[in-house]
Amino acid sequence: MAWSDAYVGLPWSSGGRTRAGLDCWGLVTLVLAEQRGIELPSYAEDYTDALEREEIAALIARRPLDLVRPVAAGDERAFDLVLLRNRLLPDHIGVVVRPGLMLHVLRDSESVCDPYDGPLWCRRIVGFFRAPEPDPGLPPTP
Repeated sequence: MAWSDAYVGLPWSSGGRTRAGLDCWGLVTLVLAEQRGIELPSYAEDYTDALEREEIAALIARRPLDLVRPVAAGDERAFDLVLLRNRLLPDHIGVVVRPGLMLHVLRDSESVCDPYDGPLWCRRIVGFFRAPEPDPGLPPTP
């Protein structure tokens, strides 16, 4: 059983941050907190609706990516983030399960694992990012 199995099937909800419902950033924050002990900001209060592509793209441009560092394509690993665009706007994010496979959730569906190197997603990749490791001196997040 892969770690990602515990996150497949979670329902989408705009601004959601729990297993009861979450959007793509909510899934990222949940996975990194539970699996790696990495706390990222929620940002749920910074947008009105996860479906507002322009609003999400503007938020991405000014906020979440300053918390993570870029990773060269081909060097991504489990728990890295893959930022994707819809048309020209970066507005979606997933968690790398293993190179070539991501965990993500889309509007009005449940979270799934999809190949990001396949025809549906490969041309939409903006980049890969790695969150900082938690301080080893701190206890893990429950």
